Amino acid sequence: MSRLIVPLGLLSVLLTSTAILGEEISTDLLIVGGTESGCAAAASAARAGVKSIVLVNDIDWLGGQFSAEGLVAIDENRGPDGYGHGVPFPRSGLFREVIDRIEALNLEKYGKARPGNTRVITTCRPSDAEQVFRELLQSYVKSGQLKIISGMQPAVAIVEDERLRGMTFQSTGDTKLAPLTVKAKLTIDATDWGDVIKLSGAAYEFGPDLKSKYGEPLAPESREEYPVTDMNPITYCMVINETDTYEPIPAPPGYDARDYRSHSYPKDPLWLYESRRVIDHYNFKEVTHPDVLLLCFPAFDFPLDTWPQHINAALEATEQGASTRNIAELTPTQRQIVFDESKRYSLGFLHYLQTEVHDAMPDKTHSFRRFRLSDEFGTPDQLPPKPYVRESLRLKSMYMYKQQDTMGAGGRSTNFANVMPHDGLFAWQFEFDFHPTRRDFFTDEGNKGPWMASFRSLRTWGPPYSGRALFPIRSLVPESLDGLLGAQKNLGYTSIVSSAVRLHDQSMAVGQGAGAVAAVSILNDCNPRDIPWSRSHLAQVWNALATTENGQMPQTLWPFGDLDPTHPAFVAVQQLAVRQILPMQPYEVDFRPNDPATFEWQAEILRRSFLCKDVAPGITDPQNDVTRAEFAMYWWKRIARQPELEFDNSHPGDRDADGIPDIEDPLPYSAASSTWPEFKLPEDQDGIPEDVEGKVQHINFAGANVRKVDGFLHDAGQPFDAQRGFGWSRDISANSRKRDRLDEIPRDTFLFTRSDDIWTMNLPNGTYHVTVCVGDSGHEQFGQNVTVNGSPLMRDVRTETGWFLEKSMEVEVTDGKLTIEIGMIDSNTNTCINWVQVQPVNH
Repeated sequence: MSRLIVPLGLLSVLLTSTAILGEEISTDLLIVGGTESGCAAAASAARAGVKSIVLVNDIDWLGGQFSAEGLVAIDENRGPDGYGHGVPFPRSGLFREVIDRIEALNLEKYGKARPGNTRVITTCRPSDAEQVFRELLQSYVKSGQLKIISGMQPAVAIVEDERLRGMTFQSTGDTKLAPLTVKAKLTIDATDWGDVIKLSGAAYEFGPDLKSKYGEPLAPESREEYPVTDMNPITYCMVINETDTYEPIPAPPGYDARDYRSHSYPKDPLWLYESRRVIDHYNFKEVTHPDVLLLCFPAFDFPLDTWPQHINAALEATEQGASTRNIAELTPTQRQIVFDESKRYSLGFLHYLQTEVHDAMPDKTHSFRRFRLSDEFGTPDQLPPKPYVRESLRLKSMYMYKQQDTMGAGGRSTNFANVMPHDGLFAWQFEFDFHPTRRDFFTDEGNKGPWMASFRSLRTWGPPYSGRALFPIRSLVPESLDGLLGAQKNLGYTSIVSSAVRLHDQSMAVGQGAGAVAAVSILNDCNPRDIPWSRSHLAQVWNALATTENGQMPQTLWPFGDLDPTHPAFVAVQQLAVRQILPMQPYEVDFRPNDPATFEWQAEILRRSFLCKDVAPGITDPQNDVTRAEFAMYWWKRIARQPELEFDNSHPGDRDADGIPDIEDPLPYSAASSTWPEFKLPEDQDGIPEDVEGKVQHINFAGANVRKVDGFLHDAGQPFDAQRGFGWSRDISANSRKRDRLDEIPRDTFLFTRSDDIWTMNLPNGTYHVTVCVGDSGHEQFGQNVTVNGSPLMRDVRTETGWFLEKSMEVEVTDGKLTIEIGMIDSNTNTCINWVQVQPVNH
């Protein structure tokens, strides 16, 4: 049985159009959307051997966030150290290729590969990024393998026997232009708003997920404060060029300065100027091009939860009830009403900077009045063709990827994630990052008056961060409909996870992965939903991604932090790791390629290999005096062509027979809830005092009412007392905490300071081995400092929730006193001391 799924709003157009008589073409793979994800999917599928690919785009620009959305400060994977500390694992895959091309073009045009000065690493001009994406695809276009069609948007889904067979498109401009029908074996939805998913009838979700649905730690309990219209906001970015004139842009219609005054930006907004310099000729002598800035700030983020009165009216004029729907449910015409208002709001912010803020600046050298909107987009309003889209609808997929899957094992975001799925497609890490999602009207005028964007509790930017995670193939595949894969931000994850998987590099990795999955599906004549249950098909996907064939940059399949894709062992290590052949703990996030490959390590690799590869017994010889990298290359070369041992699929629906249906099971081939069921914290980070022989004193720091621990002196924060023999330089007894998170009191309790405090203990003169433990079982703590007898022991230490740091040093006591200073003068972060261990050293 076949059917056309047609939105009611398009029915009259189709009935009176030559749509039914329009052009029809057939292809292997149809990609809808010229976003960065769509472009990556096209390149990936072409490289993997798909012979015929059609990419249909609604505008002329390619590149999505990099170009058409104007987000030219390129954001990418980031760990808990935050901006300015590089990336948690090296750039790779098509993203690396694009970045290398962008930086080469920057060097040629502006004299410096990284001419910007922002919190991110690489910046680019939007038109330069578009050029790079077009050049990336040009060889496939030239060979006839890829056809790119612009100016067409999806209108009708062609579904037959629960399979998407193709799409009909209509022109975005010329209504007299005949529609186009593309029949395809497989379709990838890389659109901004999941238009193909919606038209196809595939199940999807939108808005905040309540805790009762997926059990996520950050999910809200009630719908009352979290309407289904709540989404990560859109923003119309602005790219502005420095000039020699001081002339503000005209005020947009309906301009109200109160919209922007409410954000309380400083009168001298130099920090605003400095935070998004795409080109900075003031600080880089080799750059002669005038400054180019990106404006993309919460001050003009555009929330989507509720609308100003005139937008309500405009939406209702198109269709009754339209003003109460989630933006993902709106038609393109209705969304354009929202987009036009968001444009107006962005232009109003620039006008505000160029007038009121300019007038208040004591030094106008870097006034925004000196800047003009860039004309490179070719649009009448000089704004990007599209808004920056942070969140789309979410595909209801074979598995919905959840926050708890992504959190670092043991509660530590520097670790690998709790769940490293068997069908991992690409590696990622970021904070759970919502921009302000609530529109607050703050005068008696209500929704007819000014407003500001504000945060909802739980839906803010980080921390927490995810761990170093793997995205599962199952979350690209619809729950039931065949012939379709999600890409860009139309994926099978929760709203919370969507806030962390939306960056430039991640969206490209999604597309590259989707292209590889599509290729394996097409070339093997199988459904994408079959691939996660087949080791041989998974291997084909991984081989397509992590390869150096034809000079391509291999994609990261396992997020080791110390192995660049150009390393000769990279492919071998990635292939072994994604199969979970390499023995490791979740905190071993570096591969350490130059470490010796011990016989024990080699033996464990061989043992694990036999579990997933049909390895011949004759190739199990150990290697002497080799590094881990050398052994990985040797072993992968020996087993790469050996057949994969297939999974046990004798119980479809619950493959591991753990009582959890596969559709709800993050690890469908393991009864464990985590990839690391036997994981234990490292001994110097578990907060448990080491058993020490001989004379030793243990001191526990806790509140006065906390149960005393056998073998420990109890310090409750009182001032030093000579009779007691220890105490503080002042009373800090109010600074005690017991979290009730851990059974062992010595690590579940602590005293803390936000400045600096000194603890003293009377001791006979001599040498002592002193161990100090800091940390918090209930919260992440940053910037902790400990000094022992004047010597630094810890500086700027971060401990994550439930993790600790134990450090030791030998101390010479010459005046009968041991001193431990926690915190530092002028500090504004907590230092949390759990316990101290003091042992005489007999030389």
